[in-house]
Amino acid sequence: MLYPLKFKPYLKFYPYGGRRFVEVFEMESVPRDADVAEAWEISDHGEEQSTVVNGPLAERTLRQLMQEYQAQLVGEEVYATYGDYFPLLLKFLDCDKRLPAHMHPNDHHARRLGLKDTGKTEAWYIVRADPGANAYCGSLPDLTPDKFRAAIERGDGYDGVMKKTPTTTGETYFVPPGRLHGLDADNLAFEIQQNSDAGFGWDWAGFVEAGVIPAEDARQHPELAIECAYYEDGVQEQTNYVTIDEDGVERTFCAACQYFVLERWRATKTFTFHDAAPRFNTLTVISGAATFSGNGESVVARHGESLLIPAGVDVEIGPEQVSGEVEMLRCYVPNLERDVVEPLRQRGITPHDIAWLGSYGQGNDLFSLLGMPQDAFNVTPEQRRAAIEHGKSSRDETS
Repeated sequence: MLYPLKFKPYLKFYPYGGRRFVEVFEMESVPRDADVAEAWEISDHGEEQSTVVNGPLAERTLRQLMQEYQAQLVGEEVYATYGDYFPLLLKFLDCDKRLPAHMHPNDHHARRLGLKDTGKTEAWYIVRADPGANAYCGSLPDLTPDKFRAAIERGDGYDGVMKKTPTTTGETYFVPPGRLHGLDADNLAFEIQQNSDAGFGWDWAGFVEAGVIPAEDARQHPELAIECAYYEDGVQEQTNYVTIDEDGVERTFCAACQYFVLERWRATKTFTFHDAAPRFNTLTVISGAATFSGNGESVVARHGESLLIPAGVDVEIGPEQVSGEVEMLRCYVPNLERDVVEPLRQRGITPHDIAWLGSYGQGNDLFSLLGMPQDAFNVTPEQRRAAIEHGKSSRDETS
């Protein structure tokens, strides 16, 4: 019988990593004498497998669970759509140094180019932003393919092509395929994404030297990035949150698209987590700790640890008494109309506010469901320049 499954993450020692997994999360599985860039919390991606650490299924990889339990694990709804492909990948990023400048293809481009992975839509939740931390996300207002290529050739692949935005603890960046991006240094982030590692970088920042990216791929990636990029600009890069009360538990919608929904739950009392939809859920603790009990098994998860809740398993969640509160990120594969649009409409949330869960532009899957145009939140280069000048004048007046 399936139960709440806690995993040991698969670690990535990329050049930008640091020691935050030890210093902030106190992860027991992370070496104390090495910089670690990524902890793949729940992963079924080739050899990059997370492993169960609790209960009768301990030591099983997620791939082994998928092969044995199939729809019983992920749910009939998810299995009918994705089959043997586990659709999500969850990870933490320790951005001690700047990430490479890159972007991801969409599913269409991935198929057209014959990639082994699907396209990649992702979202970052900023778990901790140190003072002065930033994100590069979205193209500059007047960027074109020719300007993009010229910036790469002169070695100006960050500030010459992307917007730089200060990051704040607790905010979310939705990053659809085609959007140029790269988290800057001093960020600790949670990332939810399609189960894919497809991406094209134009500044791999030591990745070739470290043997992470083959030199031939690195030479081809800039032109592929230029070809697959979305050249568009929006009012802001962060999503706007929608918070509702769920029987005394604070439930915040952070980002939503056809592939996943990211929510933040805060609880100060014991409650039962129940999903009526036939699908799995993941819960990642980012603050505090709690006991998770379901189908006769109980496990404690603390900040930096993730659980997979198999389809149909109800879980009693009891925050630890020491902190009195647990804060978790919930991820699941949605039916957007049923799981996001209608419930929020019934709560009186406006279409405009619902739509901001998908950010601006081509990657927003909510616009069509809400009867809004795809460019509803886009801005022109002239509007962006005017906003920048207005911001400058406002600062001058108050200085």
